[in-house]
Amino acid sequence: MEQRRTTYADIAYGPHARARQAAVGADNRLVDPGSGPFTLDGRDRRQIREADMFYLATVTDSGWPYVQHKGGPAGFVHVLDDRTLAFPDFPGNLQFVTAGNLDRDGRVCLFFVNFPTRRRIKVFGHARVVEAADDPGLVARVRDLGRTSDREIRTEIERVIVVAVTDVDANCTRHIRPRWDRDDVEKRIDLYRAEIAELTARIAELEEGADSAFSRGNGTTP
Repeated sequence: MEQRRTTYADIAYGPHARARQAAVGADNRLVDPGSGPFTLDGRDRRQIREADMFYLATVTDSGWPYVQHKGGPAGFVHVLDDRTLAFPDFPGNLQFVTAGNLDRDGRVCLFFVNFPTRRRIKVFGHARVVEAADDPGLVARVRDLGRTSDREIRTEIERVIVVAVTDVDANCTRHIRPRWDRDDVEKRIDLYRAEIAELTARIAELEEGADSAFSRGNGTTP
């Protein structure tokens, strides 16, 4: 019989969290996922693929959490299959804290936020480090941003982090202030620009018609 898989509740809800939940009457019992493996749903896959940043939490040798910002062009986090993510690791400050943590303990949490929609997802999983020299094919795969043939990451990639996803939680949007990046703002402004151009052309057409009618009324045109 296949074992019941590990869930978000198994990871996040320890005895002390459960005690606080019980104290306020919170019911955080989740539906039993059964024995089947975890798979990313379509909405989560899309948010991950469209992200241009996320926060990555690892565990230090001293047992402390360590959180680092990871950024790149939209699409730099790849969904390799229904339960596997991969993203490039670029040259940094030569501290190698995240890479070193992963060499010892692969447990990670990836925190994604879509600021326009205020949707956040927490991705728990086990990560492994693949050095660039050990798998050039994987490096080439994460370079490709997938939308057009000429869109690729040109920055040096030192290694690729591959994450076997254990479970995902998407919780409330409370206290997330909507934000838009430059591309989003430009798209919205372009709509106004097009409307302004259309109205300007219409005004010019009406003014030309009014001038023509005025001229005819004063006998200045044949």
